[in-house]
Amino acid sequence: MPLLLLAAAVLVAVLFLAVFAHRRMTESWLSRNGTRTRGQAVTVAPPLTAGLLSRLTSTVTIISFTASDGIARSLIPRSGGFTFKLAQASGAVTVLYDAARPANDDRMRVGFGPAPTTWHRVRLRQAA
Repeated sequence: MPLLLLAAAVLVAVLFLAVFAHRRMTESWLSRNGTRTRGQAVTVAPPLTAGLLSRLTSTVTIISFTASDGIARSLIPRSGGFTFKLAQASGAVTVLYDAARPANDDRMRVGFGPAPTTWHRVRLRQAA
C-alpha cells in the first residue's frame, strides 16, 4: 500500500512538472518568436444594484488589443482570480501572441507596462 501511494505521488509530481515545463517553453518561444502589441486593461465591476456576492465575485479585468490581422480581441485572466492588480500598470498592457494563430489563447500572454517581467496566462473572452 505505501508503494502504491508513493507511485501516485510521483505520477502527480511528474505531471505537474510537465505542465510547468510546457508553460515555460511556450513563454520562451513567444518571447523569441511572438508578436508584441500594446493593449488596454479595464476592470469592470457589476452595478451597485447587483447583490453583494455578485459584486465580490463578478469583477473582471478585460484586456483588449488589435492583432496584426486587424481583428480586435478581448481577453480575460485565466488564473483563479478574475482581476489583475492594475495599480502599477495604469491600464497599459503588453500582449505577446503567436501571429500565425492569433485566436489561439494557449499562445497568448499579457504583461503589465511597456516592458513586463512577468507574463500572465489569458483566454479569449466570449461575446456576451
